Amino acid sequence: MFGPDGFWPRFLRQAEGFIATEMKCESPGDGRYRVLDFWIWHRGFEVFRERFAEGFVEFDRQVVDDLVEKQEFVGAYYEANGDDLVSA
Repeated sequence: MFGPDGFWPRFLRQAEGFIATEMKCESPGDGRYRVLDFWIWHRGFEVFRERFAEGFVEFDRQVVDDLVEKQEFVGAYYEANGDDLVSA
């Protein structure tokens, strides 16, 4: 689903500025994972989300509703000066 050739990265590759998706297991016992999407710029994601709003609804209907117990946006972070991350 979230691996390099999974549904989610394939969906996001339609967007200009999408770089990659990473999924990390935070707690195997709890089945808790963190999905990180990387973009060249935040506005690219916003434009994509607006343009493909129906696709996001369909993804939620087909995948999230059946597999995900809780979904939470943690934050957006930007690279500054090449190596520092700052919150959006």
